[in-house]
Amino acid sequence: SQSALGSAIERLSSGLRINSAKDDAAGQAIANRFTANVKGLTQAARNANDGISIAQTTEGALNEINNNLQRIRELTVQASNGTNSASDIDSIQQEVNQRLEEINRIADQTDFNGIKVLKSKTDDVTLSIQVGAKDNETIDIKIAANQSWNQYDALGTVPSGTVNGEARKVAALGFDVLSATASTADVEAISFDAAVATAEAKHTAAATSVVNQYGDAANPQYAVVVTDGGVDTAYALTFDKDGKATLGEELGAVATQAAAASATAITNASTGITVSGGAADALSKLDDAMKAVDEQRSSLGAIQNRFESTVANLNNTITNLSAARSRIEDSDYATEVSNMTKNQILQQ
Repeated sequence: SQSALGSAIERLSSGLRINSAKDDAAGQAIANRFTANVKGLTQAARNANDGISIAQTTEGALNEINNNLQRIRELTVQASNGTNSASDIDSIQQEVNQRLEEINRIADQTDFNGIKVLKSKTDDVTLSIQVGAKDNETIDIKIAANQSWNQYDALGTVPSGTVNGEARKVAALGFDVLSATASTADVEAISFDAAVATAEAKHTAAATSVVNQYGDAANPQYAVVVTDGGVDTAYALTFDKDGKATLGEELGAVATQAAAASATAITNASTGITVSGGAADALSKLDDAMKAVDEQRSSLGAIQNRFESTVANLNNTITNLSAARSRIEDSDYATEVSNMTKNQILQQ
């Protein structure tokens, strides 16, 4: 009775029916496996909540990138309007440049617990979240390489010319509000009033007069191609502080051929900046970028919903396993109080 009394008191004080393997060897092993599962699943639920957090962080950054792309698109539509002066275009381009830089900054600096979730430019990022108590019970968060939406970074250096003292192309980011194409092979095309040609002796108003860039990207130069009697002749062109074009000396045959070959990029012959590649092309590129952002955000939103469902399921499983373990190892207070009372009476 003394041993039975001590056992009853121990079970009542600890709340456990199994306090050592001798109390129930098989039951102790089963309860221990339940404990391992419950602890693993509890941590898995915390992992899933971390997965929700990283998806929310990434989606929030992409939302801000989308806001910048929307504004760039709005500015591109504005720049396509023929009523804009060169100064207006330059002002628009300055905001576009800043917003592109902000997109790059967000991509480079968005951080979750030391992980740069949007920084990879060429490789997709896969984050495996452990959501189970056993091996390979994971959910993957896939984040596409940012080149799929950040299409204007590191695409090559576009040659630049100067009008009113300001560069007309974005050399670093490679995106112009009037041209989405960014390649060292592109032609910088600036048209000017045909009256510039007529102001010079030897040239007639009927001459085809367009400004074309020739030379390499490091040393861009501008020329006007004049057609006289079916013969193309190129003359050097300079801009004054007001953006007015002035013809200079005749260029050699090589430069003439280079300038004439690029004339096909010209779409109008009025003063100001022409569309090289087309504003519509720029809008199309922006739409592609926003589509890529939307697809990534949708994926992250879906994975958040999946994680929330996973957490709910894990919590339900933890509750049921804990109850199963409790039935095996926890004390039955009514029974143990009865045993203690009986053994106390027997000892009197």
